[in-house]
Amino acid sequence: MTSSSPVRVDLEGNTIKLLTICMIGAGGFIGSREKLMNETNHTLLAVDVYNDKIKHLLEPESVPWTGQVQFHQLNIKNDSRL
Repeated sequence: MTSSSPVRVDLEGNTIKLLTICMIGAGGFIGSREKLMNETNHTLLAVDVYNDKIKHLLEPESVPWTGQVQFHQLNIKNDSRL
């Protein structure tokens, strides 16, 4: 979505503010929600164990939502920081 895209509004006509969404297990989300990523400027903080199925969606040159997704590959079950 470009800055010249129309402002998105809810059912009551209120402007929808941009969100930063943190999603654990995001690989499947990104892969199945390309349309959502294309149509909004929301930012996604994504965490998943694997990224092999979505690498092509995370490469800045290949997607229109460059800069909207921060992908962190880790297993939260085995990470001592959590």
